[in-house]
Amino acid sequence: MSEIVNGLVIIGVVALIVLTQFKARRIGDERRWWVLPVVLGFVALGKPDLLGEGQTAQAATLLAVELVLSLAMGALFARTTQVWRADDGAVWSKGSRLTLAVWVGGIAVRAGLYGIGAAFGVHQSSAALMLGLSAMLLARAGLLQWRTRTYREVVGYPRPAWKDHM
Repeated sequence: MSEIVNGLVIIGVVALIVLTQFKARRIGDERRWWVLPVVLGFVALGKPDLLGEGQTAQAATLLAVELVLSLAMGALFARTTQVWRADDGAVWSKGSRLTLAVWVGGIAVRAGLYGIGAAFGVHQSSAALMLGLSAMLLARAGLLQWRTRTYREVVGYPRPAWKDHM
């Protein structure tokens, strides 16, 4: 894929996440919460220009910082998401105003990181951004599933039929 296609994929995924994150949505016993982040990660890792050209030590350092920051951002997204259990036992989530602040802060931090890279002459491809987005989504979804586990384990909550036979 070209940089333009990568950019469009990133914009589309971010738009989808932002739109769904701020609407109340039911969280079930989702077993495939990790699919989208893993697919994005594999697409990013398959790009030959992940580290750019030339200064690979600096590019690798920036990529490592990007991944650490992305994991932290994902954790903040999960933490600032409101989670509650409805009367029927269903678990719901919705992004808060703090979640919006984390999004804005995340964009500012990434812009600063790209500015640092540009100051040192390090080319950062969209594949690095896609890998960071993948890490962020994986951390957010995983921690959100972990947070909602306690809501689903409340006595009287109907368990899925496949667990009844275990």
